[in-house]
Amino acid sequence: MTPRDSVRNQEIKADTLDRILNSAEGLFARRGFHGTSTRQIAAAAGISIQTLHYHCEGKLNLYHMVLERAVVPVTRMIESHVQRMLAQDISNDRVLSDSTGQLIDELFDTISENPNYALLFLHQWLEGDDDLRRVEREELMPRIREWVGQVERTVDRERLGEIDLPLALLSLSWVYWGLNASPEFLGALLGVDPGSVELKHRLKEHAKNVTRRMLESRA
Repeated sequence: MTPRDSVRNQEIKADTLDRILNSAEGLFARRGFHGTSTRQIAAAAGISIQTLHYHCEGKLNLYHMVLERAVVPVTRMIESHVQRMLAQDISNDRVLSDSTGQLIDELFDTISENPNYALLFLHQWLEGDDDLRRVEREELMPRIREWVGQVERTVDRERLGEIDLPLALLSLSWVYWGLNASPEFLGALLGVDPGSVELKHRLKEHAKNVTRRMLESRA
């Protein structure tokens, strides 16, 4: 095999894996892990079941690959914002409000550009199978603990009041993802186009208000 043939084979493998992940992401988002079969994923990707197993080594491993592909860019984006926040004086209410507002803007833009993400995470939270939690345990939980620790070391405990930071972060996360899980329903409820800039703006502003009120209720 020539070097050119080797490069071409790698490109084909990468393209096939990308098609598998895209198909799996859409099906897992709509049907959840247990409601999706590898045959359905293979059919959606236009490949044989044997090719799917060659690239992904089974449905559970494929599910973890899909979640990692969704979790990593989101956590990296949040991490960059958290670090910028901590470099400022977040004991100042205005600084904290502006920083969280910027985070919500970018997070909601990311979710809007990747509409499967919200449904993926909502299905994940509803799954009762502990084998499906590896990505959360290994990728998400350590990040949340790290962010909580950084904030607690930066902000005076008295200022935080009775806020339980881990639960506050999770509660806000569920609000953010939940608001983006069904744009068609929300659009119909609010009487706006589900794909409109108006709906996106209203969701962002609502999320900012909810976050602001939670932060203000610390006393």
